[in-house]
Amino acid sequence: MALVNRRWASTIPIILVVAALVIGLIGSAFAVPASLPSPRPDVISIGRPDLTAPPAPTPLGRYPTGAEATVVGSCVSGIDPKTVPSQIAQSFCVCTLNAFEQLYPTYDQFQQAVASGAITDALRTQISNRCVQAIVGG
Repeated sequence: MALVNRRWASTIPIILVVAALVIGLIGSAFAVPASLPSPRPDVISIGRPDLTAPPAPTPLGRYPTGAEATVVGSCVSGIDPKTVPSQIAQSFCVCTLNAFEQLYPTYDQFQQAVASGAITDALRTQISNRCVQAIVGG
């Protein structure tokens, strides 16, 4: 009888360790995930120039100045200033305009491409990806 009690006493620590591991596993499976912080503008850049943005590029100048300003202005107005600082949005839009100016050297060619549907979503995405890479690097 004494031998049976010793065996049982020696298995208690092992049982306790296994039970603790099982409880820990179950607890981690039902743990509430940490909440992500809500998106908010960068407090440092509010009211101050964004020093991390690249210098503002200039359009290639192949299209009339008014047309370039309209294209860039409509692009910038389509970007949420709460998520993208204005200097970066401006850089992105000028980069996009410059890509179109390289593809369609005259404004008439650009307008014809827009009207004909030659500027597809795939082309826009390709240009956007290149511009993002040029701005943020990579």
